[in-house]
Order: sequence, then C-alpha cells, then structure tokens
Amino acid sequence: MSHSRRRHPCPRPLCHRDSPSHRPVTTPARTPQGRPATARCGAPLRGHRTPGEVHLLAQRVAEVLVGRRTPEALRDQLAVPVREELRRLRGSVPCALAPRLTRVFHQPLPGRTVEANAVIMCDHRTRVFAFRARREDDRWVCTSLETDTSRRAR
Repeated sequence: MSHSRRRHPCPRPLCHRDSPSHRPVTTPARTPQGRPATARCGAPLRGHRTPGEVHLLAQRVAEVLVGRRTPEALRDQLAVPVREELRRLRGSVPCALAPRLTRVFHQPLPGRTVEANAVIMCDHRTRVFAFRARREDDRWVCTSLETDTSRRAR
C-alpha cells in the first residue's frame, strides 16, 4: 500500500486523508474575489478598538488585584465603592510577575459610558474582571467592578 493511500488508525470514514469532507469550503471570507486588499486584514474592525485610556485603566486595576499598586494611587479614576472593593480585593490574584492583559473587550453604552472586561495572564493561570467606566471631564472613572474572585468571596 502506498503512503498516500494509508488510512489514519481511526476506523471512522471521516478520518480518511483523501476524504473531501476535510477540505475547506470556498466561502467569500476565504476567497476575497473582486474586493480591494484594504477590505481584508482587519479593516472592518477599525474604530472598534478599545480606547487606550480604557485599556490603561484595566491594566492599573489588574495591578491592584495582584498587589502591585494601591487603590489610592487611582483615586481620581475610581468611584468610592470601587475603591473600597479594590481595597478588599488587593492582592487576591496571585501573580509572581507583573500582570499581563491578554485581551480587553469593550462595549459602548449610552451616556459616555463603556462596559469592559479584561483577561489577565498571571503565571500559568488566566483570570478575568469586568468594569463599567464613565467619561468625566478628561478621564475615565471606574464606577463598578466585578472579578472572578468577587463571587467566590461572598
């Protein structure tokens, strides 16, 4: 038996190497015929990126959660209830190194408000938190916060 005709050890017919069911289907997303090159490669997402200031606020909150920053250092960017919650949660996320935000997602809400969630990579574990921020004057102020440790503690 030639090498090209050998079957995968799995007895199911779908696992056969030459099976047409494993070939990708031609779709407009995979075959951009007639569209300009700028329409591909991320162009539709422009304008939907998380604002840099919101991303920075998420990074600072993550630093408080791992204990590398105090909530008082963010006094102008935290509402009083959030500051109290962060005092209680400070250091609740064990992380030997500085926290690294792998993703920050956001959803604009009416009234100059944004809802965001962030994924933190610490050591070999992934943690998440969500917050709501409101634009006040020239800065974002975190008005509510929820972490994956908040629910367990209650």
